[in-house]
Formats: sequence, C-alpha cells, structure tokens
Amino acid sequence: MTITIPCVDLQSATSSVSDSRIAKQLDEALSSHGFCYIQGHGISVTQISQIFEANRAFHQLPQKDKEAIAVNAFHRGYIGKGASQTVTSSVATATRPNRSESFMMMQSVSPDHTRWGSAVFGPNQWPESMGTHFRTQCCNYFKAMQNLADDLTQRLAVALGLRPDAFSHWFTEPTVFLRLLKYPAATATDPQGEFGSAPHTDHGFLTLVAQDSTSGLQVQGTDGVWIPLPPVRDALVLNVADMLSVISAGRWPSSPHRVVLNRNERYSTAFFYDPNFSAMIEPQVSSATSTENEVRIHYGEYLMARFAKNYRYRVEAG
Repeated sequence: MTITIPCVDLQSATSSVSDSRIAKQLDEALSSHGFCYIQGHGISVTQISQIFEANRAFHQLPQKDKEAIAVNAFHRGYIGKGASQTVTSSVATATRPNRSESFMMMQSVSPDHTRWGSAVFGPNQWPESMGTHFRTQCCNYFKAMQNLADDLTQRLAVALGLRPDAFSHWFTEPTVFLRLLKYPAATATDPQGEFGSAPHTDHGFLTLVAQDSTSGLQVQGTDGVWIPLPPVRDALVLNVADMLSVISAGRWPSSPHRVVLNRNERYSTAFFYDPNFSAMIEPQVSSATSTENEVRIHYGEYLMARFAKNYRYRVEAG
C-alpha cells in the first residue's frame, strides 16, 4: 500500500489560530509522520515564484562571485559543493559530503546587539553583482515566511492542547534561516552513498520547504521505509524539528529525511524557524510512553554543536 503524507489546509485568511478542527488535523498528521503538507498558508504564488527566480539567479552566478561571499563564521553566505556532511545523523553514517550548494541568510542583527560577533550573530552577505534586487526578493520572502511561522507556532501550541501563546517566551528574538538550495542532476558515474542531503533531522523548531517541480525529498516512516514527498501544487512541506519534538515530549517525531538525486537538477527553498538562541527547551506536555519528559536543552548550544560537526568551514576553523 502506498503511504501518503497528509495535507492540512490552514485557511489562514479566515481561520483563527485556535481553530480546533485545524489543530486536530495538525496533531494527527505530525503524530504520524512529523511531516505534512500545508495549504491555505497565505504565501502567494507570486511570492513563491519570485524566491525561486532569486534562487536560480544566484546559482547561475559565476563561481567566483559566489565564493566571494563564502559562508562566514556566523553561518551566512554561500555554502559550496561538498561543504557539509551529515556527521550527526542518528539514521546512517554519512560517508560522503552532501551534493548541494546553497545561499544562507538569517535574521538581521545590529552591531550593537549584546551577542554581536559571536555564534550566529553577525552580518548577512550579499552578492555584489546582483545589486539590490536579489536582496529585496530574499527579504520579502523572509518576512512573509516569518509571519506564517509565527502563526504556525500558535497553531501548534493549540494542537498540543495549550494556549496559543504558550511558546511565545521562546520566540521574542527567534533564530531564523532562509536557505536557497540547488541539487545537481544524478549521473551514471556517481559513487554509492551520495545524496543531495544525507539522512538527518533538523535542529530547531519547524521547517517549511517550497519545492520546484522535481522530486527528491523523502521522509523515513516508523517502519524504516522512505516515503516520497513529491511537489504538491500551492503546498509547502512542514516538518517537526528536534526542539519541537522535545516540546511535544516525543508525541511529534523529528523524523529523519533526505534528498535523493535524480535525472534533473532540483531547487528548493528551506525556511527554518527556531527559538531564541538562549532558550531552554523542555517538554510542555507529558507522555507516558516517551523518555523525553525530563529533557532540557539549551537551544543555542545544541545548534552550535551541530554546526561544529556538520560544516567543513567550522571543522577547518577548529
């Protein structure tokens, strides 16, 4: 039997964040897979089209232009081919670097911020040859997605039987990433063990992915079978990340997922919405079957430990 991932219609324009029907659908979908599609999310076709235009335009730049903004110590800029390897995977041992390249931006941080110059608190980097248009496209999409993620944070609290603002203290200064990804087409000479992105879980709260028309994203079911998540018209993919799984006391799994290569190159846009860097994350509901009831994690320390092991620029810097 073919397993399919549920799709939840948020009806953002008309539905309250406390809508019990949507809350029930989110809970059922995320309890089963840790993944679902969402529609009615309020991100327009035009906004999605524009960010993919920006994605393709960036990756068409000469290599020297991309390398001029190579990822800095604050995890912002161009992440080149083979620059990441999923060492921290609990699913499988990654024997080769991920076959992808990407542009990464994060929330703007002022130089007078108390953490400026440490961890991920530094400047974004922008390709000079693209002028201001690329930056505007990215920032517009970033803002729209942050509004959606804030809405979802409230809906997810309700889905766990909590008040809509139950998580708000963790998101007064959220840690937010926008990543424009390109995966190459597979070739007959590719060695075994190569992935666009090797099996992994995400480190934060939630991830929202917009896909082009090329398949490749897969999630691992509880039986170990890999389930395709093909592109669905007007839908985004929502997945539970590690911190949200802890918050739910394991009720919602942070499911392993991967990107496999196929005959066509693939573009995707991933938006990661995570808690305040200093947030202490712990379960907000109880579970008789989970071992996560007593877990307490400093999000920023967890994030930096993952980065230190998975990204070549950090390994090389010691």
